[in-house]
Amino acid sequence: MGSTSSPALGWPSAIADDCIPPKKRKTWYSVEQPVQNQDRISVLPDDLLIKILSLMTVREAAVTACLSTRWRHLWKNVDRLILDMSTFGMQVPENSNNNENPDFWNQDTTKFVTKVNEVLHHHYGKGMNKFEVRFPLSSSHAVELDRWVAFAAASGSKKINLFLSGYHGMVTAQHAEKYNFPLKHFVDLRGCQLSHLRLSTCTLETVSAKLSAFSYLASLSLFHVSVIDSVAMNIMSSCHALRRFCLQRCDCLINMRFSHASLVDLIVRACKGLISISIHAERLECFEYKGHKVDVEYECTPVLHKLRAIFVKNNECPLDFLGTLPKLTALTLQFPTCLQVSRVLQHSKRFAGLRNIILCLLTSWKTSISSVSYLLKAAPLAETLVLQVYGNLQPPNELKVKWPKKCTLRRFHTIKIRGFSGEPELMCLLSFLLKRLPLLKKLDIDTHPHKYRFNKWKREESEDATRCYYARGVALTHLPHEIPSTVMFRIR
Repeated sequence: MGSTSSPALGWPSAIADDCIPPKKRKTWYSVEQPVQNQDRISVLPDDLLIKILSLMTVREAAVTACLSTRWRHLWKNVDRLILDMSTFGMQVPENSNNNENPDFWNQDTTKFVTKVNEVLHHHYGKGMNKFEVRFPLSSSHAVELDRWVAFAAASGSKKINLFLSGYHGMVTAQHAEKYNFPLKHFVDLRGCQLSHLRLSTCTLETVSAKLSAFSYLASLSLFHVSVIDSVAMNIMSSCHALRRFCLQRCDCLINMRFSHASLVDLIVRACKGLISISIHAERLECFEYKGHKVDVEYECTPVLHKLRAIFVKNNECPLDFLGTLPKLTALTLQFPTCLQVSRVLQHSKRFAGLRNIILCLLTSWKTSISSVSYLLKAAPLAETLVLQVYGNLQPPNELKVKWPKKCTLRRFHTIKIRGFSGEPELMCLLSFLLKRLPLLKKLDIDTHPHKYRFNKWKREESEDATRCYYARGVALTHLPHEIPSTVMFRIR
């Protein structure tokens, strides 16, 4: 039986020797084994090897230059350059502050700039797909930054990301003058296929000519960029293919008008100087606003179906943000303080087509919780309700809530509550709704809060175990006997 064991069947040679009688071992050594030392990667075509190298960091790709003469220059053709501290093996100390430790940051800045210059000097600068720089730099580095932007534009980059703010956990220089992004490099640039542009912590100034290189730009994001209304609108007019426009912390904007035939997704967040917004976009589908109350005029938004109004100041009501939106089906509203129901809300037709409703309640509403039921009554086609609450432990008490009459929500099938703390008003609301939702299929209560980040609601693990335990106890004590057997009930 020992003679049936063979390295050709996958046995390691040491195991095979132990299984063969001594007199037959020499026969195995007399057989020539096939040599399998062929380099299969090197036989691949250059185009495929370059694609593989482009998935690595620049540092990793450059190391392959020492493999052979063929590999020496391959990395210089990679179509993806992500230039940040991790790319060059640099580490950011936690809670670092370049105001308190300028020598450290001056040394690291010099090191980073030198390494980027070396990479761009060796790179062939053709067929670039993505070019990204992520490092806290300012106008004092304008010469180097201008050269990098010119390289990205001339290399035909499809995506350009320039993040000149600090990393998470570090504090950047507060009084450093922002870098002026050179739009002149995109004025008369033929053959440019730039589709995505993201800028952070810089300034934008007007240019006299049209930005021809922005003709194919589909996504434009400006974060903490100093730009005035006229410049922003001029840039937008040059982006004939623009579908997504995001403005965040652009505090120089005052009266912004968004007029574009192809715009689909518009996001405006935390622009402190903003007073008014007007929108003329025939294809706009989604509009998100976060910040203080501003005047909004929907000049032409015939297909707008998703609206998020995240208000952050007390005594400001996001319902004032709504206009006449006949196609609106998904609505997210954040209320910094409780809302007192008005006659206008009770008889409003603005919610007639709503299907999905998300309400964020930042404070306790007590008897004003009836406002939620009035809003739902004004949305006869609504199917799902999500309540994101930020409450605290409250002693149980009886609330005298005035609920709307003749309120039967015939299409509702899902209710979700996030951040539940056992609030008495929410228990009253659930008791009211459970009797008026004949098609309800799912009730999901989560005691952990959720936060809206990167266009998604993300669950956060709460450190307050006592609050979560109490909230689960309240729900399990009072709700099961009110929930119909056809409803799937879950509490976490």
